[in-house]
Amino acid sequence: MVDTSEETDYFRRVGDNCTTGNCTKCFQMLNQNPFTVCHKKVSPEQFCDKIWAGDLHYKDHECDFLAAYVAICYTHNLCINWRTPEFCPLKCPPGKEYHPCVSTCKTKTCQNREYYEESTCSYIREECVCKSGTILHRADSAFCVTEEQCVCTDNEGRARAPGEVWNGSNKGCCMYKCMENGSIIAVEPDCSEVPLPICEREGEYVLDVIEEGACCPKKMCECNLTICDNEVPTCENGNKLVIGYSTISCCPEYRCECDTMACPTVVPHECREDQFLVEVREDKSCCYSFLCVCESCIEPIPSCNDGEILAVDLNSTQRCCPQYHCVCDVNLCPVANIECTHGTVLVKENVPAQCCPEWKCECSCQNSSVPFCQVGEIQVEDPNFTSFCGCTQYFCKKADVCLFQGVTVLSPGQSMVQYFEGDLCYTVQCLQAIDIATGFHAMDVFTVNCSEKCGAHQVYVPSSDPHICCGGCKNVSCTFTSENGTVDIYRVGSTWVSNCTRYDCVETAVGAVVLGSGVVCPPFNESECIQNGGNVQSYIDGCCKTCKEDGRACKRVTIRTTIRKDDCRSSAPITVYSCDGKCPSATIFNFNINSHARFCKCCRESGLQNRTVQLYCTRNSTFVDYAFQEPMDCSCQWN
Repeated sequence: MVDTSEETDYFRRVGDNCTTGNCTKCFQMLNQNPFTVCHKKVSPEQFCDKIWAGDLHYKDHECDFLAAYVAICYTHNLCINWRTPEFCPLKCPPGKEYHPCVSTCKTKTCQNREYYEESTCSYIREECVCKSGTILHRADSAFCVTEEQCVCTDNEGRARAPGEVWNGSNKGCCMYKCMENGSIIAVEPDCSEVPLPICEREGEYVLDVIEEGACCPKKMCECNLTICDNEVPTCENGNKLVIGYSTISCCPEYRCECDTMACPTVVPHECREDQFLVEVREDKSCCYSFLCVCESCIEPIPSCNDGEILAVDLNSTQRCCPQYHCVCDVNLCPVANIECTHGTVLVKENVPAQCCPEWKCECSCQNSSVPFCQVGEIQVEDPNFTSFCGCTQYFCKKADVCLFQGVTVLSPGQSMVQYFEGDLCYTVQCLQAIDIATGFHAMDVFTVNCSEKCGAHQVYVPSSDPHICCGGCKNVSCTFTSENGTVDIYRVGSTWVSNCTRYDCVETAVGAVVLGSGVVCPPFNESECIQNGGNVQSYIDGCCKTCKEDGRACKRVTIRTTIRKDDCRSSAPITVYSCDGKCPSATIFNFNINSHARFCKCCRESGLQNRTVQLYCTRNSTFVDYAFQEPMDCSCQWN
């Protein structure tokens, strides 16, 4: 009897089921996690018995089998996300992406986008849909486009966006453009961006070539032999003329090559024992000659160890195979990468006949680490520490003190005063008892309210004495009582006058205080002021007098102006002096000449002085010195 049980794995037979065939692999696939949600609707046993066992295609194509099972599950509205990029991936066309569970009945397209409403079907399905931001061009099309590209459709059914330009002809050049309103117009081709080739070869020029189906002529380099100026050389005896071409020129190149039949007979010479004779031809020579060359070196070049460099024997440099040897250079030795334990140090040991030293760890307690203790801690020897080298280790232990706010150390029985911002002051007392929470001695902290009502011109200043808890009020501004009884407050640095007395608010070590001094007036001649046409005016609250001129007397005045000279000017306005004012004039009848005589004085300079200022020139970005004269003083002088 022939055993045909294996034939069920390779041949499809009508009536095969899981009773006569092996369905173990089928059950293993359907019992994976993504498919278990569908077992109550579609039995894996029945599906394997009816589909797997009797169909050879599904046994060879597992992804098709699982897709068939999921398709039945979709009819029960069960979403199964079973495909991955590594397992049974579904490749979508460009512009689309895979969705495992699609429930919409209709797809949004350019044709229905204005009135499209999403609707849900009675079943779900897996499908390749348009990516986010795109929709289907047409219901019978596989292309996904943006909604902007729905404005126009060319004669081949492709979507076109507003402003897009394309060639509507397969062989000719018919350029069209999509407008904002959806209309399509014919436009001229834009050939401004046609690349212009760089003709680098000698004898080339740019030629326009019209290709079939192209809108713009293609520019290419062509050879023009009429502009080639290569001269044909005259070859000497023993040479012949040869014509060739190079990659950098399209013009023919002429050269003379050797004629070996015209070469003289050469006698070979003897070579050294480490050389052999070869026949060579030198540059620009037509004939061959003999040359001695070296044979291959048999002795290998030595391999150097760490820290050694390869050197050549100077006495053998003229031979074909020089002699090499290794020379020690300790600077090239590798750095030791040994980590020594606590209590040991790294020690270098030189080894005979070896370039680089060896490193090892030896006992040394000098480098034993000493811990850095915090405030309130002390260093103590660790009695439980043992070392191979007999070294001692220390650790930090809390001292028998009180630690206040992590920075202040108090001995038992000692007290201190601590002030903080606000009205509270703390008195700290260090006790003999130990605080279990911190490990330090416990502290009693007493609070004192140091609130004190200070004036509007005062601030509260804490006590600078460590044994006094509260401080006092300190003046930060000055108070002054006027004659009418009003009280004014002045800042430090302020100055005021009252009853011909000058007062200053100054800062001192104890606060702001008022210092008074009498007002000192400069000398003043009231009659001279009136005689010169001035007005007597008082200032500093009537304590002093001054003469105010009417501004018309001749005097030296200042003017702020910007000096300009050609393209040069001063970088800022400059103060210059000039004469301005009124001078006396008169007309008197002269009886001798029987006419009026006129007398005039002008406001003019009394002495001049030279002055130089610096001007910046914008033309060449340089500075130049400019000199001018200005009056030292002004007065009324006869014209």
